[in-house]
Amino acid sequence: MNKETKQTDIVIVGAGPSGCMAANILVDSGRSVILLDKNDFPRHKPCAGGLTPKTVEELPFEITDLKQHDSETMLFKFTNGKTVDLNNELGACKMVVREDFDEFFFNYVIEKGAEFIKGKVVKIDENSDEVSLETSEYKIKCNFLIGADGANSTVRRLTTDLKFNNPVFAFEGLVDRKISSKDVPTKFVFNKLGYGWIFPKKDHYNVGIGNLVYDSSQPKPKKKDLLSFVREELGTDEITHITGFPIGTEGNEYLPTSKRTYLIGDAAGLAETLLGEGIYNAVISGKYIANSIVGTSNPEDVYHKYSEFLIGMKKELALYNRASKILYKKQRMSYWMLKLFFGKKFMNGYSEGKTLTEIIKGKYPFPST
Repeated sequence: MNKETKQTDIVIVGAGPSGCMAANILVDSGRSVILLDKNDFPRHKPCAGGLTPKTVEELPFEITDLKQHDSETMLFKFTNGKTVDLNNELGACKMVVREDFDEFFFNYVIEKGAEFIKGKVVKIDENSDEVSLETSEYKIKCNFLIGADGANSTVRRLTTDLKFNNPVFAFEGLVDRKISSKDVPTKFVFNKLGYGWIFPKKDHYNVGIGNLVYDSSQPKPKKKDLLSFVREELGTDEITHITGFPIGTEGNEYLPTSKRTYLIGDAAGLAETLLGEGIYNAVISGKYIANSIVGTSNPEDVYHKYSEFLIGMKKELALYNRASKILYKKQRMSYWMLKLFFGKKFMNGYSEGKTLTEIIKGKYPFPST
């Protein structure tokens, strides 16, 4: 079948937060952008829907109409049953419904002038002058290709040898707030490999359970584990929209193998392993790859600038990795650390929009843009 050929400056595969952030900046700079996604919007996206203040600060729009809850109180429960309550009137997390947030961001960049094509990438070729990718209907040629297509990234599979050897996995669902007799704040219930969560929204709780520390001797979470967790914490078996999904970590192994093709967000494995936050690193990586491309068509310059960002990102991820091993493997010590001194520092830092490196070391981990 003859495929229609398109020519553009940048193709972004994946129209989630990382892809839309990159598209927003590139379109604003006058570059031509095609957003390619296998789904129409709105589409279901398994995600707890928590935006940290540092994420909100990076967004090009206000989230007032999207926000469903401010996490002014966060409750942390350890395996011994002890709990730590942390409070900040600014709120350490802004709760949104992920489908609504993604649809808003998508429409925002489309209205600015990004072109949307629905389709799946089936082939990618590259030479020194351009990248060529194919879908079932189109052959698209571009100067730069950005893979923003999540933890199961097709762009990563077709263009790199990077594999996530220690995958982390989660199950989530929704519980109607009228069903549960309990009024629960934002809550994390730790286990030895990760945590279960309860995130309040206007009319429901987003609930889930996932592993963040890989252990080959332990099975990944199952649907029955989510059911047991919700039964214990909310006193109900009525859960809807149950979905299992991978989390894209292991970004400390990512290094661009091309000067024209780049990975961002979960496709690059940039979700952190302490609390599993992925949206901030998705948004910030979208920002940095876009700013690396803005003002130049020289692949060497883009490669240098984005690689500089990745150095800072890998240090940030390494800090999260060390913290997660302490939190989940040494919970007695973690409990006292949160209760006596670090919990307040952590809560205040997150509520003020700081990165973990800023909270612990007092410095911003990424280069200036």
